[in-house]
Amino acid sequence: MTAYSPGSQEAAGSVGRPTGSEQHPFVVALVLNWNNVSDTLECVDSVRGSDYPNLAVWVVDNGSQEDPSAVLQERYPGLRVLRNPGNFGYGGGNNVGLRRAIDAGAAYVLLLNNDAVVAPDCVRSLVAAVEADCRIGMATPRVFYYDRPTEIYWDGGVIDWESGDVPHDSRDLPVEAGIVRSEWLNGCSLLVRAATIRDIGLLDERYFLYFEDADWSVRAARRGWTNAVVLQARAWHKVHRSTGGFANPAIRFYYFRNRYLFAAAHRPSRGCLLWKLRYMWKMCGEYVAVCHVRETRQAFLAVVVSVLEGRSGPYEATGIHRRVVLALDALLVLAIKGAATLKRFVRRIGRDGPG
Repeated sequence: MTAYSPGSQEAAGSVGRPTGSEQHPFVVALVLNWNNVSDTLECVDSVRGSDYPNLAVWVVDNGSQEDPSAVLQERYPGLRVLRNPGNFGYGGGNNVGLRRAIDAGAAYVLLLNNDAVVAPDCVRSLVAAVEADCRIGMATPRVFYYDRPTEIYWDGGVIDWESGDVPHDSRDLPVEAGIVRSEWLNGCSLLVRAATIRDIGLLDERYFLYFEDADWSVRAARRGWTNAVVLQARAWHKVHRSTGGFANPAIRFYYFRNRYLFAAAHRPSRGCLLWKLRYMWKMCGEYVAVCHVRETRQAFLAVVVSVLEGRSGPYEATGIHRRVVLALDALLVLAIKGAATLKRFVRRIGRDGPG
C-alpha cells in the first residue's frame, strides 16, 4: 500500500480549476496515457463535454515513447499534462496525479483509462450519488462495451476468495435507489473521494497492472466505506484496446501473478497456506497445458518464479530474473519431452511385448 502524504498547496488557477462553481465540489479527472494519443484525445473530448460545472481534466503520461504534451495542448490550450519519466503502471501513474489533485483541493478524483469515454451527465450523476451518501468512498458508472454500446461490460463485481478471481457479476449484489453495492470496483472509470484516499492511502504500486482497483476496493470496504456502482451514470470502454488482452503473454503474467498477490494480501488467514500450495500447483498445470506456446508458457513460469522470489512490480523481459525463467523453461521442456517419449516407449512395450 502506498501512503498518501500531502504536498504544498498549488494555486487553483495554475491547475486549471474552474471558478464560479463553489457550490459544486471540485473534481479532477485524470486520464492515464501510454503510447496512445488518439484514444486519449477522444477520452478528453468526452470529459470536456461533461455538464458538471466544477471539473478539471488532466492527462498523466506514463513515459510514452513520444511526449504527447504538444499534441494535447494544441488541441486543448492550457490542458495540464503530467509527464512521468517512465512507465509507472496503472497504480504508479495514477498516484502521481492523485497526489497533485488532492494537493490542489480536489474533493473527488475521477480515474479514467484513456480507452474509455463518458456520457455528458456521467460526472454529475456520480458526484450526486456520492454526495447523497457520506458512506460511499468510491463509485463507478455502469460501463458498456465501446463497440457494442448497449451491452454491459461492468455494473458490479464479486470476489471469489477460493480462486482469488474478481469476476464481473452483479446478479446477487444488493441494489437500492439505483446504487449497486459492489464488492469491488472496476478502475477504468472510477470516482474516488479525497477523504477516502486520505483514510486508506493511494493505489498499491506492487501490482503495476491489474487488481489495483480490487485491492483499493477491499481496503476501503474494510475501513467502512461503501463501493458503489451508480446505474444512472454511463461510460463506454474499448476493452483490451491498450493491452491486447490474454493474447499478450505479459497480460497473462500480470493477471495471474497479481491474483496471487491480491488473495495473499486480503484472503482470510484460515487455510491460506493450503490455498497458496493449490495456486502454485494450478500455475504448474497451466504451464503444462500451454507448453506448445513458448512465450505463454514462459509467462506462467514467470508467475511461479516471481511468487517464490516474492517479487512484485513490472514484468521483466531481461535481467537475472528473466534468465532464471528461461533456464527453468529449457529444463522443464526437456523433462516434458522426455516423459512423453518414455510414455510412448512403455505403451509400445505393453502392446508388442518384450523383444
